[in-house]
Formats: sequence, C-alpha cells, structure tokens
Amino acid sequence: MSAPTRAGTRGARGKHGGHRLPAGSRGGFEVLSWFFMRITGLALVFLALYHLIWWNLVIGVEHIDSQVVAERWSNPLWRFFNVALVSFAFLHGLNGARYSIEDYVRNPGWQVVVKTIVYTVVLGALVFGVFAVLSFDAASYFANR
Repeated sequence: MSAPTRAGTRGARGKHGGHRLPAGSRGGFEVLSWFFMRITGLALVFLALYHLIWWNLVIGVEHIDSQVVAERWSNPLWRFFNVALVSFAFLHGLNGARYSIEDYVRNPGWQVVVKTIVYTVVLGALVFGVFAVLSFDAASYFANR
C-alpha cells in the first residue's frame, strides 16, 4: 500500500510511469525548477563521472598537486568545466533542499527561517567556489615557482 498523496503534488507519477510536470501550471517557477532538476541532474552525471575518472584514474590521486591543478586551470575550457560542475552541484542540491524543506517543515515561518539559513550557506559556498576558480592567476603561479 502506498502512502497517501495530495492531489497535484510535485513529481506525481505520469500515466506511463515517469514523473509529470507540476499540476496546474504551464509556466512559472515550479515548472522551471522541475526542468532545472532534470537538466542539471543529467549534466552532473556526466560532469561528475568525467571529473572522478580523470582525476582518480587518468591522473592518479598520488600525482595531484598544485602544479597539476594550475596547469589545468590555465585553460579556460577547464575553468568553465569546473565552474559548471560546482554551480550545477550546489544549485541542484539547493533546489533539492528546498523541496525537502517544503515537504518536512510545516510551519511557514520556520520554512522562511530554514530556507534563509540554507540559501545563505549554499549560495555563499557557491560564490566562494566560483570565485576561487575564476580568480586563480595561473601566470603568477608559474612565475613564482
């Protein structure tokens, strides 16, 4: 027996087994959020797998040092890859946390408090992570070696 559900809840099962769009809307934030979760989830599978395979199997953990990272980040393509990976991971996780907060924190006042704390921490970490990747100056790193 399945748990009772509210009519029109997000992520309800479609008639062919997949999840359908949120009920009652053809646009708006919830639909964009729904698409965002699917697109970033799919992108993260490939980005994270490539990242793990490249750093752990191709390069090898024992060979990773600041020199290897500096060489990689001297290429704008790898910086874009890392910014995309960090951004998608943080924002995908933040959206999932928003779903969980809305599902489990029943009091609207507490939802605001919990969301504010979670958003502040996650967005602060995201800004710090993206700043670290984009502000790294490979030329000065290699000049000081």
